[in-house]
Amino acid sequence: MMDIDKRLLAVAVVVLIVGFFGGMKYAAFKAEKEQARLTLIETEEAAAEQQNEKTETHTVKEIKVYVTGAVSKPGVYSLREGDRVYQAVEMAGGLLADAEAKGVNMAAPLKDGDPIVIPKKGEEISPNTNQLATANQSAKSGKVNINTANVQELDSLKGIGPALAQRIVDYRESHGPFKSLEDLKKVSGIGEKKFADLKDSICI
Repeated sequence: MMDIDKRLLAVAVVVLIVGFFGGMKYAAFKAEKEQARLTLIETEEAAAEQQNEKTETHTVKEIKVYVTGAVSKPGVYSLREGDRVYQAVEMAGGLLADAEAKGVNMAAPLKDGDPIVIPKKGEEISPNTNQLATANQSAKSGKVNINTANVQELDSLKGIGPALAQRIVDYRESHGPFKSLEDLKKVSGIGEKKFADLKDSICI
C-alpha cells in the first residue's frame, strides 16, 4: 500500500514539475509573441511617419517674395510655392487706402523671388507691377531677369557658374529685389569686369 502511495506521489510530483515548466514555456512563448507584435506595430508606425515626412518634403516648398508699394508692411515674406499674390499682400498687412490694385493679378500663383509691387492711385502702372508682367517683359527682351531668375537661369549667363548663381539668389532673398542692374555688383564675386560682360544680357 505504501509503495502505491509513493508511486502516486511521485507521479503527482512529475505532473506538477511538467506542468510548471510547461506553463513557464507557454508564458515565455506568449510574451515573445506579444513583443513581436508590438515591434511590428512600432516598425509600421515608424515607416508611415517617414513616408509622411517624405511626402511633406516633396509637396511643400518654402519660397520668399518681396512685397512693396501701397501695402502696410512692405518686406520679404515666406510663403509656400503655389500660394497666390493676394496671400502675400495679406501677409504684408493688406492694401493701403490709396492703393490701386486693378493692374495686379491677385490670383496669380507665386514662385521664389517674385517681386510684387502695389502702385498707388494716380501712379502709372509699370510692367513690373507683378511677377507675371515681369516674366513677360523678360521673355520679350530675351534677357534674364535677375529679380525672378532661378539658379539654373542665372547659371546660363556668361561667366556665372552654379555657385555664383546661388549667391545671387541668396542675396536677393536676404535683401529683396535688385533696384538697379548696378546693384548686382553688391553680390560677392561680381566686379566691374564681370558686370560689364553681363549688363547687356540682364534686366530687372
